Amino acid sequence: MKNHSYLQCFGDVELAVRSRGEGMPFVWGHSLMGSMRVEDRAGLLDWSDVEPYAEVVRYDARGHGNSDGSYNREDYQWERMAEDMLAIANCFAAPGNYKRYLLGGISMGAATALEAATQQPERVAGLVLVLPPTAWDTRPRQSAIYRRLAQVSGLLGAAPYRLLDLLPIPMREDGRSQLTMHTMKGLATANPLHVQAALGGAALSDMPAPDLLRQLQIPSLILAWEDDTAHPVSTAIALSETLPDVRGLVVCHPGDIGEWNAALVDFVRQIASKRIPQRRKRKVRA
Repeated sequence: MKNHSYLQCFGDVELAVRSRGEGMPFVWGHSLMGSMRVEDRAGLLDWSDVEPYAEVVRYDARGHGNSDGSYNREDYQWERMAEDMLAIANCFAAPGNYKRYLLGGISMGAATALEAATQQPERVAGLVLVLPPTAWDTRPRQSAIYRRLAQVSGLLGAAPYRLLDLLPIPMREDGRSQLTMHTMKGLATANPLHVQAALGGAALSDMPAPDLLRQLQIPSLILAWEDDTAHPVSTAIALSETLPDVRGLVVCHPGDIGEWNAALVDFVRQIASKRIPQRRKRKVRA
């Protein structure tokens, strides 16, 4: 089984990329201020279950983790981040002569994957959208929060996150707490100017318009959890009602996300093997 990890230039930026598995490329984007390392520590998904069915390609987005980035907030808008995701996907699809690939991500990564699908819909075989963020009517409030956080990062730098990393703060075991705390601790070593620019880019971003999403004839899986204002269930439900070919909607409690992995593996196996059943949608609440 292939297993590679390296830095590679894609256009104007050098990105940290990791790939493992065999088959159709499945390119995955992490959350805002996250990284591959943060996701590994949070442990929300078990990629080893997916790797027998697809080549899982993960990367640190520009200005995140071990990847390079600019200090220009426009470079961190989702439309621009989608170009990076597509460049990676096309790079990994070429050696195996794959005409299509899967795209997915969590939070910012989910929004990036959706934006990428609107840019090159003919290349996308499937979409996995985990914790889709605020969108449309709910976006302005979250954008205002990101603008304030960007200002704080510009004033204080990484000092608050370094202090947090040193404190023996007890961490709850639920997925939301794990993701939040590991993201915050990861910022202790981040470049504050990258953080400021990325937050500014997020404040400028929104999901593609619903009319555009209705044109995407792409099998999709949506995974969400309850009681998260930054990733409201309302966005997941709206997407499930807007995208034409949603194969599953799984909504659960942050402390009980085991259903996610099973749904993910089942979906990837179906798409990568091209055995796609008739549309079915399910909604699970813990």
